[in-house]
Amino acid sequence: MPSHDSLLRMLKGWEKGDHEPSDFYRSLWALVYDAPERMLFAELPPSALSVLGLGLVAVESTTADGQGDPMKRRNVLLGGSLLGSFAFVSPPDPYRIGMSEVREVSFAARSLQRWDRQFGGWVPYQAAAGYVDSAIRLVRGSYPDRVRHQLLPAVADLCAVAGWIAYDIGRFDESQQYFALGVQIAQQGEDAALAARLLCDMARVNADLGNPMQSVELLGLANHLTGQSEVTPTVMAKVSSMEAKTYAILGRPEPCQRALSAAESQLARGTSSKDPTWITYFNDAQLSGVIGSCFRDLAAFDPRQALRAEEPIRHAMAMRGKEQIRNQALDRSNLATARLRRRELDGAAEQAQAALEVAARLKSHRVNMRLRMLAKQATLFKRQHADLAVVCDRIDLLPELA
Repeated sequence: MPSHDSLLRMLKGWEKGDHEPSDFYRSLWALVYDAPERMLFAELPPSALSVLGLGLVAVESTTADGQGDPMKRRNVLLGGSLLGSFAFVSPPDPYRIGMSEVREVSFAARSLQRWDRQFGGWVPYQAAAGYVDSAIRLVRGSYPDRVRHQLLPAVADLCAVAGWIAYDIGRFDESQQYFALGVQIAQQGEDAALAARLLCDMARVNADLGNPMQSVELLGLANHLTGQSEVTPTVMAKVSSMEAKTYAILGRPEPCQRALSAAESQLARGTSSKDPTWITYFNDAQLSGVIGSCFRDLAAFDPRQALRAEEPIRHAMAMRGKEQIRNQALDRSNLATARLRRRELDGAAEQAQAALEVAARLKSHRVNMRLRMLAKQATLFKRQHADLAVVCDRIDLLPELA
């Protein structure tokens, strides 16, 4: 056998895509990582691996007696990032972790989520980054299996929250790193549903940034995970809705409609006692907002689709909680865009003005970016409609938050 250093160089070369392991080494890696060879190599598309920066990086938590086994890891992770790799190769901390720390991590995730939804901006982002750093130290600590099965999903959920907060202020690279790190931790915690949700989050960000084909690959990985484990209908509805969103951006109405129908059917089955806490946000209002944004996107290819966006967006607006300020701004921006695409200029100006008023209460790069896209699309109509011209001029004055 090659030396330890040679094996590390070989592994790093494979991770970078310089070469592929032979059948002999594939079998050995499967043995070392205690995972099926087909999961390590055969069933994951190479392009999707490059999206995730796939690496065989595992959480090295210690056993109750403080001893770890660095060569016999129990799981191999689908996700990977520079952030995750550095986080997990450090020596484990001796600190013993209990259920009280798990509860603190879960409470931090929900508190940060509420804070960000109401205000956005750099302050919750900095707080989220600090909480994730602290949570990673907990992951490297010592804890029994009963704590591990709850701690790792809680930390992965916190990474998801941090990812969206980073995305909302325009830190797109950091956002993807947090999502990929969350995939790693969720997989190590044997929580396929949460890993699938994080892959959906990565897919959504890629779709919003104009990378829909990468979104398709990430959603393929999410479906791969959900197909191998038991997940609740609500989680499946989330995955289906993100598929629909990606197909809408690609301008493909038929698969988009099929995915939306699947999401509606799955969500109609109702909540389950097995629903994880992180999926409770995905309700009728959230799905309605996704449906409306899908038809808004399809209207860029076929303006007749714009009328179909109206009802679900208005339904989402009526169902949103008062604290969901960013969602309210995005809903009104989506409705303004849909009306603009069917040349209803009065309605477009009215909703754009309402979205602008809500945006003034936020520090959200995502909302400002959506409004700027609306103003750009409205350029051709500014001479025809004075109110629309005024709103567009006000949008141009929005501060740069990224």
